[in-house]
Amino acid sequence: MHSLANKRILVTGASSAIGAQIARDILLLGGQVLGTFRTAHATQIEQLSADDSFESVYWDALNEPDFLGVSSAFDGWVHCVGTIHPQPIKYLNEAGNERLFGVNYFSATHMATALVSKNLLKPGASVVFISSVSSHYPYRGGASYAASKAALETFAKALALELSAKKIRVNTIVCGLVNTPIYQASVAVHSPAEVQRMKEKYPLGIGEPSDVSMPCVFLLSDNSRWMTGAQLLLDGGLMLNA
Repeated sequence: MHSLANKRILVTGASSAIGAQIARDILLLGGQVLGTFRTAHATQIEQLSADDSFESVYWDALNEPDFLGVSSAFDGWVHCVGTIHPQPIKYLNEAGNERLFGVNYFSATHMATALVSKNLLKPGASVVFISSVSSHYPYRGGASYAASKAALETFAKALALELSAKKIRVNTIVCGLVNTPIYQASVAVHSPAEVQRMKEKYPLGIGEPSDVSMPCVFLLSDNSRWMTGAQLLLDGGLMLNA
């Protein structure tokens, strides 16, 4: 089993379905979590706060982080922040692109800059970015979303190079569709036939938050000490049909 005992992990986006599951599994494996949220009175945060090893802080991903006045550095950082706004290319506009890239890409670069410049990542720490298979498997109406995730993945590789001297590992998890509130909202606006066609593209079915969380725990643990700059594909077999 991957032990995270005595490890202090920053989870940005801990109020999301995937982020909350990651935080729960870190706690179960003995770690301590500082989780960020941007939804007031988030149910996930309230539940996690019942554990004494969990702390939370508000952070709007569109703004540069200003809460990092903490004195103790982190053994790991998971960035699980993202938004989606399907829109055909002919309707793209500057405001929409700025918001989407702000949440999906610049939130990661701003946080990385803050953590690195303040020496808040310990030597040997592990960084995990949660990305989307859309960067490799684009779809109609998802040009900006796919581009923002592709940018995130490239940034992760550059960060892995720059931090390798301190033995800090940086990896990306590339996810297919996962059963979250965002997925449920997307399904609600499609016909049953369209939803069925979508599901048929996944030989192993649609994923659950735990399907992302456990591989993330592996990347945070010392068992992945020889792995950096990698992209771990979790897509239920979707890319087999590409």
